[in-house]
Amino acid sequence: MPVAITRPGPWAHRDLTAGGTRFHAALAGPEGSDSLVLLLHPFPECWWAWRHVIPRLAEAGHRVAALDLRGFGGSDRPPSGYDLHTLADDAVRVVAALGHERAVVVGAGLGGQVAWVMAGMRPDLVAGIVPVAAPHPVAVRSLRGRAFFSGTALQHLSLRIPALPERTLTTHRGMERVLRSLVGHGRVDRVLASCDYYADLLARPGAARGPIETVKRSRLHRAEMSALAAPIAVPVLSIQGESDPVQPAQAHARDTHHVSGLMRKAVLRGVGHFPAEEAPDELVEAILPFLAEIAPAA
Repeated sequence: MPVAITRPGPWAHRDLTAGGTRFHAALAGPEGSDSLVLLLHPFPECWWAWRHVIPRLAEAGHRVAALDLRGFGGSDRPPSGYDLHTLADDAVRVVAALGHERAVVVGAGLGGQVAWVMAGMRPDLVAGIVPVAAPHPVAVRSLRGRAFFSGTALQHLSLRIPALPERTLTTHRGMERVLRSLVGHGRVDRVLASCDYYADLLARPGAARGPIETVKRSRLHRAEMSALAAPIAVPVLSIQGESDPVQPAQAHARDTHHVSGLMRKAVLRGVGHFPAEEAPDELVEAILPFLAEIAPAA
């Protein structure tokens, strides 16, 4: 049976064409709101990762768009373009396709890295960013080679081994093992509830290749470095899961070196790499005051 992308809920599903690529997004909140919040999911998930967050932000008066990045979920799967710069350019085009001139970008994991690049590329379009479990990409890479990796982080990095990710992430058991290793203690069941859904999405013919490309890339290309070279001028709220085994506190601590404007930080106690699913209420409570400060809802 085909896996359903458009799961029902207090949102509407929409396909958008941006730069010749079709993207899927779940939309909620008042259509007339000037405040667009663009949600970008982590690897190896999709828009569904934000299912607990979308209604809360919409109820606060924000227009919300939970986007499937290229290659993920219901979006197209082009043969290339899985670098951060292209993913960021996609998201910029989607904001325009939604009829907005500015957006606050809330990104988790991979989506948070994309948010950093968007802020460097288009500070005129990005009103602010909320990277979740996603230190500045340059900060992360500056620590590589040092002895800071835990066993679970090394397991995450093992997804770069040829053929292993396809075998791991396209089975229910393999996906469960990966997600379980990245979640904070006592919060596993909240994430594993959607484990089979994520595995089924990646098990579709050709669906795993693009997402896995985003993990295999270890170096920043010239376009990405150019976007990230100058300190970020837009407001930033960096949110860290205290028990995140992938992104170390040392990398989060270096975020301040890459931000020239307003900088806020929040740590979610006992939370791992997927705050939107592990602790959605705590995450929303951290985000809403920041949104009220930089992009109040109408």
